[in-house]
Amino acid sequence: MKRKYYRIFLISAITTLLISSCSEDFLEKTPPSVFTEANYYKNVAELETGLVACFSYLRAGIDIDHWMIGDLNSDDADCGSSPGDQPGLYDISYSRQKPSGMWIWYFWYDFYAVIGRCNEVIDRSAGTQGDPADIERIVDQAKYLRALCFYHLVTTYGEVPLINRFLNPEELKLNKALADEIWSQIESDLKDATNLPTVSEWNESGRVTSGAAYSLLGKVYLTQKKYAQANSAFYKVVSSGQYQLVPDFGSIFRYEGENCAESVFEIQHMVNIPDGNLGTFSASWRMPRDYEANGWGFDTPTRDLFNEYEAGDPRIIYTFIFPGDQFPAQEEGKTFTVECFESPTGYNARKAWVPWSERRDLGYWEIDYNYRYMRYAEVLLLYAESLAEMNKPDSALVLLNMVRARARSTPTTDPQRVSCAHDLSHAGELLPDVTATSQSELREAIWHEHRVELAIEGHRRNMLMRMGKFKERMEAAKTYAGVSVEPHESLFPIPQMEIEATNGMITQNPGY
Repeated sequence: MKRKYYRIFLISAITTLLISSCSEDFLEKTPPSVFTEANYYKNVAELETGLVACFSYLRAGIDIDHWMIGDLNSDDADCGSSPGDQPGLYDISYSRQKPSGMWIWYFWYDFYAVIGRCNEVIDRSAGTQGDPADIERIVDQAKYLRALCFYHLVTTYGEVPLINRFLNPEELKLNKALADEIWSQIESDLKDATNLPTVSEWNESGRVTSGAAYSLLGKVYLTQKKYAQANSAFYKVVSSGQYQLVPDFGSIFRYEGENCAESVFEIQHMVNIPDGNLGTFSASWRMPRDYEANGWGFDTPTRDLFNEYEAGDPRIIYTFIFPGDQFPAQEEGKTFTVECFESPTGYNARKAWVPWSERRDLGYWEIDYNYRYMRYAEVLLLYAESLAEMNKPDSALVLLNMVRARARSTPTTDPQRVSCAHDLSHAGELLPDVTATSQSELREAIWHEHRVELAIEGHRRNMLMRMGKFKERMEAAKTYAGVSVEPHESLFPIPQMEIEATNGMITQNPGY
């Protein structure tokens, strides 16, 4: 169930007006009611509206960017829908992205838009009057969001401009920073954010918590192969007692699972509220393109991902929609059978499904569906990975088998389907505990579990990079599309628009 909802988005429009100003030519006087950068952020309430703007743009774009990059540009998913609909996304799915591609620029723009708003909050806080503890909590949340964005920028594009202060327009033409400098900034921001309250101390859904900061910090360390530091960060999360695996894996992706005990950081959406509509169209992008489903059919799981699941694993029916599945139709009392229309893989994404009972009379952009950015299950598996790399197999196995045990207990009947076309029958023990103790076998077991547990949640591309298997896995999973990955394609190209806007000060990544 949702805890007290942090109304982070309700007044975000205010911030779009804050930097507007009037000319002194108008009666040679600036009207006192006009907000400017100089006279705003003077108290905690106003600084909080700046933080609202940071979350607002995170909500508006990055939940979509996360799966478009992390799923499509991996072995887990193909683009789906019609190739003529979003050809740029097909390019990303088949590792043939181009500097001129609009989606390449959209991702860049979305991340830097959040960073710019975070920088303003952080810098303007120096002039804010009020309780220093309240100000620090606002600033540290902005630092977490800035770190999150730089994490995705450096893992997607490599070296990028390191903008860690609020810039005037004449300062916007910047060179790229070294990747080590960017990672250092990410670590610094997340360390500050670990001072934030815990989940129970906040008691407000949507807030950044110390647990979210330690979780992302551990992932950042793990990506850089700083295993001891990753261990320390993940230990803080696990030992805090703030999180637990919920018994039913499938419930996480239903409305009842929003902000559940497993949620570490979740991008909030809500409809039918007094101040407006804060829904999302991310789910509409991903639901089946079938007429009765009324989705657009992107983010389609691959056959290669299907083959990764062990026989009888209940998680597969909460990850895949199969041709022949029956769901309640838009018309009450009716059902419809899914065809997975225009899916190049033959499947659609179950984790993005929103039943008609929850979206009837809503527009495609108004869906009330939170984006689960980080779950406790991911933290446990990342922690297990770091322990395995430190040659601590016994501790790693405990965490790995916790996740498998939850999967075993998950119901095999999906309450949101009328019937499922996939047969979960199996022979032998269901998902037995892993007992491998050699580092190589344990590593493979953890990587397998990470894939089937977190499939179609936007994490796979960075997982492949960490494994050093991006080229191998992309080509194996998408042979049907003739995918061939060149070495330079492990990074996206710098958007051509950014290179031209800076007169070449930002240079293109090698190979493009």
